[in-house]
Amino acid sequence: MSTAIATPSGGVASVDLGCVHEHQLLRTAAFSLKSILRTDGSNSMAGTLLNPMLPNLPSIERFIFNITTTLEIKTAVLVTALIYVERLSRRLPESATGTVDTPYRIFLASLLLADKFWSDSAVPVKSLVAATGGIFAQREISNMERALIKLLGFNLFVSVDQIRSHAQKIGFVVPEYLD
Repeated sequence: MSTAIATPSGGVASVDLGCVHEHQLLRTAAFSLKSILRTDGSNSMAGTLLNPMLPNLPSIERFIFNITTTLEIKTAVLVTALIYVERLSRRLPESATGTVDTPYRIFLASLLLADKFWSDSAVPVKSLVAATGGIFAQREISNMERALIKLLGFNLFVSVDQIRSHAQKIGFVVPEYLD
């Protein structure tokens, strides 16, 4: 997993964690999502109609693996999504709870926002719907994205240094070279 991303100064930075660490990064993502808030075990959210496939949700680990491999998500995008998850966890009250599918929703929304932040040709929402196996509809994913933007206070900027710092914080060494 590696990616080249534009820097604020107009240069291009390369962020490479290597394939050896790919599964550890995905496990870290799953742990971050599981620990963001308590879930009440229900499959319903007030005012939201959920897909009947939700009782058949895969494990969050399998879900993350399927999405990231199917869509060939770049390292910088995944780490940026984890930064968004961390920012969200700091903004949520300790009493916040969610439903069983909340970590999945947070992952999809953070991944979509991160991909849009770093890419001129972001993953289309239709591709996310397909990658989830139709568990979430296009409208749901778009609503998740809008809700997360608001919850993050529209603070989406992540620098290359923040990616490196966050990757190191979760146990990865990121080379300091520029392409």
